[in-house]
Amino acid sequence: METTHPLQVRGSSVALWFSILSGPFAWAVDLEARYALVPWACSSGNSWALAAIAIGAIVLSLIGAFVGWTHVVPAAEPERVPMRIRFMALGGLMLGLIFALTIVAGAIPHFFLGVCE
Repeated sequence: METTHPLQVRGSSVALWFSILSGPFAWAVDLEARYALVPWACSSGNSWALAAIAIGAIVLSLIGAFVGWTHVVPAAEPERVPMRIRFMALGGLMLGLIFALTIVAGAIPHFFLGVCE
């Protein structure tokens, strides 16, 4: 008989929490890093760092959405997938996509306005 430790964590739980938290984390890091680098980018004339941070944050957010999607796909057979996994997977998918869109919206002014404006 196999016993499990009460604090043992399932791999699906880690992946689902990553899916849920990656979008908000990417957005927060993107917002703070770009805000902190604006004076440097303005004085040096280099806006590539701001774009690189935004692209990295978008990629992280979309990876989280993809992880959520991989857990939603098996939910085609709802009787086999627990409700918690379906709920967290859909939440991670939606949060990843919404925060990726938010990061894109926050990066748009850097492409149309100058860094110092």
